Amino acid sequence: MFWALQAYAGGLFKEGMTEWAFSVGYGRNFHLKGKHPNVNEDIKFVPFLVSWNKVFKELTSDAGLEYAVEGIISYARQESEDIYLAGLTPLLIYNFKNYEKLTPYVDAGVGVVVTNLYPKGFGGDWGFTPQVGVGFRYAVNDDQFIRFSYRYHHISNAGFKVPNKSIDSNYFFIGYSFVR
Repeated sequence: MFWALQAYAGGLFKEGMTEWAFSVGYGRNFHLKGKHPNVNEDIKFVPFLVSWNKVFKELTSDAGLEYAVEGIISYARQESEDIYLAGLTPLLIYNFKNYEKLTPYVDAGVGVVVTNLYPKGFGGDWGFTPQVGVGFRYAVNDDQFIRFSYRYHHISNAGFKVPNKSIDSNYFFIGYSFVR
């Protein structure tokens, strides 16, 4: 996913620094009740993410803002069917103070996906994906990182098609990134 850009020899969160990141994960939807229930079927996801991140604002020597463009390709298992999901998401990332080799962050964005998911009440073969996450990067050396993160992921068509039940999932990721 999307982590702070930092080169220890050159300083933290330099404006203009870029990072390439690759992550794999596991996700599973959960069921909401009430006024806006989501789909009832159980769906498991195995996503692969690729992202390009760029620091656009140094807030302090220890914190910064960056934007990212993330692509996702995911295998999904719905009931006994093999399903796909693919999409693109722009994200905004806030990198917190660096603690030795750990750099925590939060991220948020809204993207689009295409999919052949078909749970009862789901709105079709495309959707919007508001999402928010937390994580940290562990520095392996000055320009390479192992990343761990959690993300809440929502899919719905924003009412463009009826029915419009959502798919709400918890995703966990591990990844590798490098700064250029």
